[in-house]
Amino acid sequence: MARKKQAEAPHEEHADETWLIPYSDLLTLLLALFIVLFASSSLDKAKMEQITSAFSAAFSALPSDQTKGSVLNFLEEVKELQLGDDVGLGSDPRGAVLEIANITIFEDESAEITVDGKNILKKLSLLLNTPKYRRYRIIVEGHTDDRQPDSSVYPSNWELSSARAGAVVRDMISNGLTGSRFQAVGMADIAPKLPNRNSYGEAIPLNRKQNNRLTIRVEI
Repeated sequence: MARKKQAEAPHEEHADETWLIPYSDLLTLLLALFIVLFASSSLDKAKMEQITSAFSAAFSALPSDQTKGSVLNFLEEVKELQLGDDVGLGSDPRGAVLEIANITIFEDESAEITVDGKNILKKLSLLLNTPKYRRYRIIVEGHTDDRQPDSSVYPSNWELSSARAGAVVRDMISNGLTGSRFQAVGMADIAPKLPNRNSYGEAIPLNRKQNNRLTIRVEI
């Protein structure tokens, strides 16, 4: 009678773990992607610009002297120009925002730029013409309060605000900036910073003064 073959003792299978290396690399790449997406989704324009500049520099998409301009850098350099108390600085998701009181930059109910206004625009133009900011667009908006101009030249605030925005663009072009970078917009009184009148319909002079302004947006 044939002897029954003794069953071999079971032994543990050892899985091939070489797949862990590419898997860990994939997880690392996904983590980096999520961090970039999270940062990009934020309304922090300065953070987004830093990320964009870093990628541009890494892939040599832009010369090195054009990858240093950011919203924060621009606003810091504008502060150093000492443009005066009537020039407000800020930012929004589109870029840097400069607001200049009309009383500082324009003659009364006119699109003629004052001497002080020309000095301000000259300094801004020189800064915007440096290589690190040269690729950015410039949007000039003219704003008024709710009073209608007492002028035969400008029958409404639409004409007055448009003429003022156009005058600023022409002046900055004469300072050496390229015309294709600009957009001039007359906003009249449709975008006030503050209410021109109170709930009783009475005028608020201080608010009207702040609503009369020129806005320069630098889309970085």
